[in-house]
Amino acid sequence: MLVKDLKKSLSKKAVGLGKLARPRKQGQTGFTLIELVLAIVILGSVSIMFIPFYQSIAHSPDPVIRQRGIALAQGLMDEIMAKKWDNNSPVGGGPLCTGESTRGGCTVNATSLIVGLETEATRANYAAVDDYAAHSEADIFRDQNEDSFTMTGYSRQVQVCYIASTSNPITHATTCVTGSTTDSKLIVVTVTTPTNETLRLVSVSCNI
Repeated sequence: MLVKDLKKSLSKKAVGLGKLARPRKQGQTGFTLIELVLAIVILGSVSIMFIPFYQSIAHSPDPVIRQRGIALAQGLMDEIMAKKWDNNSPVGGGPLCTGESTRGGCTVNATSLIVGLETEATRANYAAVDDYAAHSEADIFRDQNEDSFTMTGYSRQVQVCYIASTSNPITHATTCVTGSTTDSKLIVVTVTTPTNETLRLVSVSCNI
C-alpha cells in the first residue's frame, strides 16, 4: 500500500514538471529577458542618433535671428560711415590738424578731444561720426529720418573714440586714445539678439 501511494505521488510530480517544461504555445504573448535587454540597447542607440537632429530643430530660428541682427547693425554702420569725420571737416573731405599729425594743408583743428554729440539736437541733424558716440536703442529703433520700427528683444549700441593710427590689429577692444586727437576714429556697432548673441561690426573713419 505504501509503495502504491509513493508511485502515485511521484507520477503527479512528474506530470507537474512536464507542464512547466512545455514550450510556449503559438499565440501566447510576452518577452524574454534577453528580448527586453536587446530592445533597451536598440532604443538607446537610436536616441543618441536623434540628439543632433533635435538640437538642429531646437536652434533652427537662430540663423534668421542672427541675420536680422546683422542687418540692424549694418544699417546703422552704413549711416555712420556716410557722415563727416568731424564737424569741422570741409564738405568733400580734407584733413584737419590733430595731435597726431599736422599734414600740409590742414588749417583747422579737430572739434574736440572728446567725441560725442555737440550741437545736433536730433538724429536727423547728425553731421559727423562723433555724434553717434554712446548711441543706444532697444526694442524700438529709429532711422536717420526719425522713423521708428520695432524689433522686440534686440538692442544696439555705438562706441566712437580716437585710436592711434598705427594700431594693429584693430578690433572692438582696441585701446582708445584719451587726452589727444588722432587721425583715426574707431566705430563699433554692437547688437544683442533675443538669444543673447552679441554681434559686432568694426570700422575706422580716417582724417582725410
